[in-house]
Order: sequence, then structure tokens, then C-alpha cells
Amino acid sequence: MELVKIVGTAMGLIFLSACGGGGSSSSSTTSTSVSGGSTPAKVTLSGQITFDNVPHKQSGYGLDYEATERLPARGVVVVLLDDGDEVVAETLTDDKGRYSFSGLASAKELKVQARAQLSRGSNWDVQVTDNTMDNALYVLEGSLASTGTNASQTRNLHAASGWNGEGYNSERAAAPFAILYPIYDAVQLVLEVDARAEFPAIEFRWSPDNQPVAGSKELGQIGTSGYHRDENAVYLLGAADRDTDEYDPHVIVHEWGHYFEHQIARMDSMGGLHSLNDKLDPRLAFSEGFGNGLAAIVTDDPVYKDSAGAGQGSGFGIDFEDLRSSRAGWFHQGSVAAIIYDIHDDAVDSNDHVAAGFAPIYGAMTSEAFTDADVFATVFSFSDVLVKQVGINEADFRLLLGTQNITSSDAQGVGERNNGAIASSLPIYKEVVIDTTSATVCSVDDAGRFNKLGNREFVFVDIPTTGQYEIAMRGQSTQGERDPDFKIWSAGVELAKSQSSLINQETYIGTLEAGSYVIESFDFFNVNGNSSRAGDACFELFVHSI
Repeated sequence: MELVKIVGTAMGLIFLSACGGGGSSSSSTTSTSVSGGSTPAKVTLSGQITFDNVPHKQSGYGLDYEATERLPARGVVVVLLDDGDEVVAETLTDDKGRYSFSGLASAKELKVQARAQLSRGSNWDVQVTDNTMDNALYVLEGSLASTGTNASQTRNLHAASGWNGEGYNSERAAAPFAILYPIYDAVQLVLEVDARAEFPAIEFRWSPDNQPVAGSKELGQIGTSGYHRDENAVYLLGAADRDTDEYDPHVIVHEWGHYFEHQIARMDSMGGLHSLNDKLDPRLAFSEGFGNGLAAIVTDDPVYKDSAGAGQGSGFGIDFEDLRSSRAGWFHQGSVAAIIYDIHDDAVDSNDHVAAGFAPIYGAMTSEAFTDADVFATVFSFSDVLVKQVGINEADFRLLLGTQNITSSDAQGVGERNNGAIASSLPIYKEVVIDTTSATVCSVDDAGRFNKLGNREFVFVDIPTTGQYEIAMRGQSTQGERDPDFKIWSAGVELAKSQSSLINQETYIGTLEAGSYVIESFDFFNVNGNSSRAGDACFELFVHSI
């Protein structure tokens, strides 16, 4: 059977090249005859879907094309089409990438199409699409051929990498299936601890034109790989010789982890640029750390790897199993990643006696105590719920937190002693009592701007009865012209915000229902204003009934 190169788009699909062994344009086809040479009433058509996977170098960083391996496309949708492109049958590949269609008519013109899609009814649906081609789905398609007159027929489809030893000189058909490979593992990890788990549909949008330049995503200007919660989609880089992520499973699972937080657990991160050494807002630190820790668990590799550069031959790596940073703490994404991974792994050392697997992590992340908490999603709220999970010894877990210089496992971080060299960062949550006490809140740029430690402070307030209330921030004129602002949250939902441009004052008047609220306070110039006006400022925040 000949497999021809079909490239183009139709009906929201992008057709990829299918090839056989060694990158040729043919595939081995075998047939099994029935006894006596009679024509069978029905035919079974089966085969295997595979793709080229390029692993990372065993030492150093970057991809190792010489070690390219053929892996099975697991759990992908396979459809059988007739000569009118009508779907005759549909199935999924197994863990070996194998598929089978039985009961087919003999001498029938049919073709096999493997879609870059993991799907199982309403349980999950993951598609790899091209954002530069109207989000069309990638498919690997064989040519139209007769089912013949034998009892069975084998048709294998293989997606090649497109690498010729020096660069990409042909279509990168393997990329969409390489992206799905670690996602399949992530889904299976969850199903092992919760067989009834359901995953909202999501797209991973990849194109060889996706470049590290901000602009139009339709043109591939995606800036960086990331999860876009407003679209419930992950955009992945694909620009050869600059930054590609289709063969970076840690990056892929990290972004799937953000999807998991947002769609299944809870995600309070504001996102934005960050690096491993940054001291971060605790919501961002937890989200990024969870994504990194999950990636280490799914790939069974604590060394986070990201390839880049000419020939994808460079990049970086971070070992979360042996991460001991002078900046360790609740504001450090590396600390959170190390904790998440150490909870799961079975390696025991002098300071890590926790080897509980993924079940307690999943249980904590999906529990109502975490998802519906009045406090934000941070390593503190996670820890508070985790210690109540089966298989977790609280004393051992506290010891594990201590390895990352975290001294509290309370949901509010009560008792935390590590302030990250920013005095105003503790306590994590301040409190005000209506008509009685106020809170001094500060906004500093010591660790950077927008999403860094100290930019924002959190204040608890309990509203006893539904009614009209005034929330106000006032600054001192001795600080110069500052611009205080705040947002009002309830169980992770933003209810209101007060962000006028008034100097040294901000006031909100409105109806608040009885309940607990968190007020997120900040100085505009430290989060999204002109950096030349960033700096340290403190304000008095109070709440009055009207």
C-alpha cells in the first residue's frame, strides 16, 4: 500500500504526511487469507500509529536528534473514511498505538486517518490545532486503498519529525502527536486515583510559525508557551532554531497543569513574566510551582528541561529533587515544585520522609476545602488541606516544608517566619474589624513589579450583616504622590475593584453580603504603572458600615 503526502486544510483539518519505516513514503502492509482462497464476507483492518520522538540529551541541554525513537500514538482518535470522505467507523488506539476495525466489506475503498486528538466521550477531549490556520485540527492520513479480498489487512501510519540531520527540511508531522504523548500520561495519572474524573475540552495550539514574539496569535506571535485561561487553550512555541516546545514534555505538562488548576482545582495566579530566582506573589509562586512539580511527576523526571537555540541544541534544566536555594520560601516557585514532587516520589532522605504518591496531592487540589476557601490558593492553603489527606504524616510534611524554609502549614500562613527580606510581607493576611480597627498595608517594589513579593497585600474582613459599606485606603503625603487601589474577593471570585487615579486615596462604597472577604491592596505604580514611579508606599485601610 502506498501512503501519499497529503498536505493542506479542509473542514477544519490540517493533513499531515504519513510515511513508513525509515522515513520512506511506503508502509508495510500484510494480509491474511482465508482457507481455500475464497473471498471473505467481512475484513478486519488494523495497524499501528507511531511518531518520531526526539529526546533530550543525556548530558547537557538540548534535543538529541541522533537518538530519535519511534513511539506509539496512544489514545488518539482513528477514523476510517470512504471515497466520499464519509466516516465509516471510529476508534481509539491503545497503549501500543494499535487500532482495529472489524466487520468491513471486502474490496472497499477506504483510508485511515489518525487525528491529533485524545477523546473519550464527555470524559476528556484534547486536540492539537494550528492557531495560524484558524485552529484547524492536525490529522495524519493514509491514501485511499481497497480492503482487498483477504480476511485481514494491516495499515500502519507513521509521522516523521522532518529532521534531515542538519535541520528541518520537510513537514514536522510528528509534532502534534509528540505533544499529546505526555498529556496522555497526565490524564492517566489522574484516572489512576480518580477513575470518574472528567476533563473539560482543551486545545493545544502549535505551529512551526509560533515564535517568541508578542503580537498576533493568528500569525504565530505568541510570545511564549502558556495557558490562556480566557480561551481555555495552551499555545506552544514551534519556531525552529529559536524555541520549540513540542519535544519538551516538562513544558507541555506544566501548561496542562495550569489547565488542571483552572478547570478542575483552583487557580488564583495573575500570571505574567517570572523567573526561577524571583520572589513572587504567593498565588503565582504556588501555580508555577505546582505546574513544575506535576511535570516532574508525570515525566518521572525531576529535572525540568526546556530546549531552545540553533538546532534546538541548547536550553536549560532545573533539578527539583535537589533544589536548595538561598531564596527558598513560600514565595519561590522552585520551593513549591520541590515540595509537590517530594510528596509524590518514593525517595527518602534526611529531610524527606514523605512518599505518598499522587493521590493526596489530587485529593487536596480538588477538595472543597481548597477550591472554596476564603483564602487564596497558595502553598499555605494547599498544605492546610494536604495534611488532612490519607497517607500524609503531618510531622513529616512539616519537616519537608522546612527544607524549603517554610515554617507554617496554616491556611493563612499564621506563624510563618520567613519574610523574604521584605518586612511588610508578613503576616500573609492582615485583618480589619468594621468600624473598629484598620490595617497598615504596604506596596513595595524591592523584588520587582506587577507579580512579585510585596507588590500586593491581603486583608481579611468579616461582614456581619448584608448592607452598605465603605472601604478606603489613605496614604501619607510625605510619601509623595502614590496611587492606592484594591480589589474585593470572596472565595477566589473577584467581586469588585476600586482603581481610580486619585492621589493617596481610594474609596469604594457598595453593598456587601454577610460573609468573609479578602481585600487585595496595592499601589498602581508597582503593579501596572510607569516603572519610573514605582517605589515603596504604605497606606491605612479601613472598613466602615454606612
